[in-house]
Amino acid sequence: MKAVCLLSGGIDSPVAAQIAVNNGIKPFFLHYHNFPFNSIGTLEKVVSLCNIFSQKNPEISSSLAIIPHGKSQETILNSLEGKEIRKTCLFCRIQMFIKAEIYASRIKADVIITGEILGEQASQTLDNLTIVNSRIQMIVLRPLLGYNKEEVVQLSKKWGYYTTSILPGGCCSINPKYPETRGRLGNIGNTFDKLFGRFEEATNIELGEVNTYPLPVNIDTVLSDIEY
Repeated sequence: MKAVCLLSGGIDSPVAAQIAVNNGIKPFFLHYHNFPFNSIGTLEKVVSLCNIFSQKNPEISSSLAIIPHGKSQETILNSLEGKEIRKTCLFCRIQMFIKAEIYASRIKADVIITGEILGEQASQTLDNLTIVNSRIQMIVLRPLLGYNKEEVVQLSKKWGYYTTSILPGGCCSINPKYPETRGRLGNIGNTFDKLFGRFEEATNIELGEVNTYPLPVNIDTVLSDIEY
């Protein structure tokens, strides 16, 4: 089975990918580059984590795809107002999964894999996971839903990802002060449909600027291609 594995640069996503590999799934990594809302440190971490994965799993031929996400985030920031600002993370996540599904279809992947831990982030409550899933057709596997954070940290250390995962470099700087944790499917859907044209335009632009690198990959090669 072939999977698109979302890779943020944090602790959870490489652990989820390694669990998938240990269960016979072949991963292809996908990272969302949030320029200008993140730092170069995030890219450096993602490349390092992919290279650690490649060293740990030399028998697997994989790749890292980097998709711009800043246009989507700008669209969300410019489209939401008032109480709707609380939904920023949800719309950002929906955009991520829509692009992941399109990319997965391009490379003929069967599923999407994420490192989400239930309730760890505002977008990872049961209500919000349901909303995100409702906008795509592809199956999303979440290997860490049954784990707590300490269990994931221990696996990260065991498999050699932890030291890199905790280096400086956040993946997002537009989180609202009070994010929506229990979104309502109908309300979210109505707002998304109203703004669909803007979101679709951003998605199409960003999907036209994908950079893909076979693993292992040199960070200088990535930085020469990516705006930051």
